[in-house]
Amino acid sequence: MLTSLEAALKELEQAMAALVAQVAPALLTLRGIGVVLAGTVLAEVGDVKRFENVHHFASDCGAAPVERGSGKNTRWCVNISGNRQLNRVLHLMALTRLRCEERTRTFVTKKEQEGKTKRAALRALKTHLAWELYRTLQTSHVDGLRPAPS
Repeated sequence: MLTSLEAALKELEQAMAALVAQVAPALLTLRGIGVVLAGTVLAEVGDVKRFENVHHFASDCGAAPVERGSGKNTRWCVNISGNRQLNRVLHLMALTRLRCEERTRTFVTKKEQEGKTKRAALRALKTHLAWELYRTLQTSHVDGLRPAPS
């Protein structure tokens, strides 16, 4: 039974890879995004043109920080609203890049040296990744999720 499930999973992943490659192949070039995460992004975002700008996209991903506090006490916190699936994609991208890219590790180290906590540095990284994801979706935009005609 397990082997038949593995075969079905492999078949579905191949079908998803073909669709993602047809709709938005540039997503697969981003480090930290595989076929499943690219499919998640396409399913959750739909038409990227529905976002006015990159800041609205980051806010929808839950990657834009929000200011909280009262009186003289203000701080920037994680945005708990937004699409949790897109936030998960950004989180997995961030973890992958922290493990594999020196540039990303340098970015996080710089943020920590500026006085940010590890979580705040990761939040800043996720905001930058949301911007990168938005630009990639814009450049590889096709009408919605419909594949280009063959």
